[in-house]
Amino acid sequence: MKSHFKFIHCVRWFGVVAAVVFLAASAKANPISLPEKSVTPEISFAIALAILLELICVLLILRRFRRPRIFIIWLIGMHLLTYPSFLGVLWLLQDMRPAFAAASGEGLVVFVEGILIYLICRFAPPAKSELTAPSIAKCWLASFIGNICSVAAFPLLLASYEYIFSS
Repeated sequence: MKSHFKFIHCVRWFGVVAAVVFLAASAKANPISLPEKSVTPEISFAIALAILLELICVLLILRRFRRPRIFIIWLIGMHLLTYPSFLGVLWLLQDMRPAFAAASGEGLVVFVEGILIYLICRFAPPAKSELTAPSIAKCWLASFIGNICSVAAFPLLLASYEYIFSS
C-alpha cells in the first residue's frame, strides 16, 4: 500500500513539473529561425524517426532488466516532457554559441531522461517482477547511447527525406 502511494505521489509531482516546464518552454520554444514555417514536414518526420530510434536503443539496452508493461508508451510520454524542455533550454541559451548551447541542452536531456527512465523502471508496475531493476548508471548509459543515436541519425534522416521526396 505504501509503495502504491509513493507511485501516485511521484506521478502527481511529475505531472506538475511537466506542466510547468511545458508551459515555460512553449512560450518561445523554437530557437531556430526559419524563413518559412517553423515546423516543416521534413523536420517533423526526422524528429519523429530520430526519437523512435532513440526509444529502440533504450529498449535494447534495458531488455534484460525489469520494465513496465508498456515501456515504449512511458518513453514516448517522457519525450513529451524532455523535448519541449530541450527547446526551452536552447531558447534560454540562444546568446551562446549554437554548438555549446546544443551540447549543454543534450547533456541536460541525457541526465534528466536517465533519471526518468530509472523512476519509470523502479516505480511503474513491472511486466516481469523476477527481473532486477536497472541501476541509475545503466539508465544514464541507455539515455546517453539513445541520444547519440538520435543526434547522429537526425541529419541523415533529414537528408534522406529531402532526397526521396524532393523529386
